Amino acid sequence: MHGTDHNLSAAGALGRALAAAIIMGVALGIVGLLADLYGLTAGPAHPLATRLLVAAPVALFVVGLIVLLRRRLDRLPLAGIGFTGPAAGLRGFLQGAGIVLASGSVVLLALVLFGAASVSDLNAGALLGFLFTNAIVAILFEAIPEETAIRGYALTSLRRRFGPLLAGALDIATFLAVPLVAGLTTFLLGRLFGAGGQLQLVPGGDDPITYFVMLFSFGLMLIYARNATRSRTIWTGIGAHVAWLTVNRIVLTGNSSLNVQMGDMGVLLFFGCYMALAIIAFSLLGEARQAKAGER
Repeated sequence: MHGTDHNLSAAGALGRALAAAIIMGVALGIVGLLADLYGLTAGPAHPLATRLLVAAPVALFVVGLIVLLRRRLDRLPLAGIGFTGPAAGLRGFLQGAGIVLASGSVVLLALVLFGAASVSDLNAGALLGFLFTNAIVAILFEAIPEETAIRGYALTSLRRRFGPLLAGALDIATFLAVPLVAGLTTFLLGRLFGAGGQLQLVPGGDDPITYFVMLFSFGLMLIYARNATRSRTIWTGIGAHVAWLTVNRIVLTGNSSLNVQMGDMGVLLFFGCYMALAIIAFSLLGEARQAKAGER
């Protein structure tokens, strides 16, 4: 949306963004509680059916509530938050996934050629199986709900009231709030149901600084992805989101179908370079889109 909507107050825009973060965070927090109580997660250690049983309700819960807010509270069409037609959605998805996968592949190849990384033990069949199952689960558990809530509803609401730079900064802050809401939700529900446990505001015991720096970079890339197509379809971000999760899980967290080895400096170079490359690519596409729109 171009320009600001003065019918929406600053508090209204911020409240909508906060509501999106709470909805997404609560959904993930409930899954965290299920993991504590029953060991149920969407992780690869479980059968695909179990992972889908965990992931699908997250997508339904988040998308359902966001659609309700958009239609009943804002009384505005869903196309405004990126729900475009099938053709635009498919093009956007392939574009988003393709740019991130290409960026990761190029940087990994460069690191291998310069001796900063090595690749071995490739099992093509297992890798294809991982890519398929990981994509399905990631789309339902993270990509669709997070893009709908954060780059869809929250970013669109913020842009209705604030300029592009401030709206983008506030949207990234909204994204960073999601794991905080999720950790607090899991902790409070755990106390209610007698699960106990520590308050964890960063999942998996990751280093907080590293985690939030990665999340900040990821959020920035996804904002550029949302701007990359003429339709501003949310599916560009969904494709980029799934590809990012796939690349990171293969390269940075290990996978039995492909062994990638690199030192701490290699990891830093890989993540920084491939994220920068993806952001540049999405930015150039966005500028090309604006230039074509200006010519009409």
